Amino acid sequence: MKKRKDLSVIIAEDVQHERELLTDYILCRNELKLSAIARNGSDAIRKITEKDCDLLFLDVNFPDISGIEVLERIDIHPYVIFTTSYDKYALKAFELGAIDYLLKPFSQERFNQAVDKAIDVINNEEINTYYPQNFALSFKMDGINHIIPYEDIIFLSSDGRRTIIHTEDRSFDTAHLLKSIEKKLPDDSFSRIHKQFIVNLKFVTRLEYLMGGQLVLNLRYDDNTALPVGRTYAPVLKKKLGIETKY
Repeated sequence: MKKRKDLSVIIAEDVQHERELLTDYILCRNELKLSAIARNGSDAIRKITEKDCDLLFLDVNFPDISGIEVLERIDIHPYVIFTTSYDKYALKAFELGAIDYLLKPFSQERFNQAVDKAIDVINNEEINTYYPQNFALSFKMDGINHIIPYEDIIFLSSDGRRTIIHTEDRSFDTAHLLKSIEKKLPDDSFSRIHKQFIVNLKFVTRLEYLMGGQLVLNLRYDDNTALPVGRTYAPVLKKKLGIETKY
C-alpha cells in the first residue's frame, strides 16, 4: 500500500485549553493536517460528516451526548483516539475498540506515541474502522454520560418504560425501553429470559426448577440473585447454555 503523506484530523473537545493543547501538538506533526475543531457532540457529528477525516481525537463526555454516541450516529467511522479523564469503565472499553486513548492530562510525548501508533495502523490497514457498539452501552443519566462495557453488565431489568442496568459496582436507571437496549447487546453474550429481564450469560451459575415447574436462573450477583425464566424464552436460553434437555 502506498504510504499516505498527510492524515486529515478532527478534534472533538469541549474544553478550550484542551482543544488548544491538541491543536499545538497536531501542528508539530508534519503528517497531520487539522481539518476541523468541534466543541460538543452535535458539532462533532456535523464536522465529521462534512469534512474529510482520517483520524479523530474524540473526548468522551460532552455536555450534550457522549463520544460513543457521536460514533454511533455517523455512517462512516474514522480511526479514533479517545481523550478522556473517564473512570475504569471507559479505559477498559477503549482498549477493546479505539486505536488508543489519551488519559488527561497527557504529555506531548504520550500524544506522539498515540499518533505513531495510528499512522502505523492506518498505513498498514491492520485493523478495521472503529465501531462503538461492539463493546459498550452508552447513555445519559442525571445529566452525566455513562459508558458501560458489555462485560461489566450482569443483567438488565425493565421498570415500565425505563431499564435498570445492573453491574457489580452499582445500578443505572436509564430512560430507555428494555426492547431498544436489547437490539444493541451482542446476541452471543446476552439472552432474554423474561419480558422483564435480559442476562449476561457469563454470570449464570445455575438453572433450576422449583415446585410447580417454575424455571429459575441464578446469577453470580448480590448474594446469588435468582430470576424467573419465561416459557417462551427457555429454549433459546438453554441452547445458549448448551443444555439439550427439553423444557
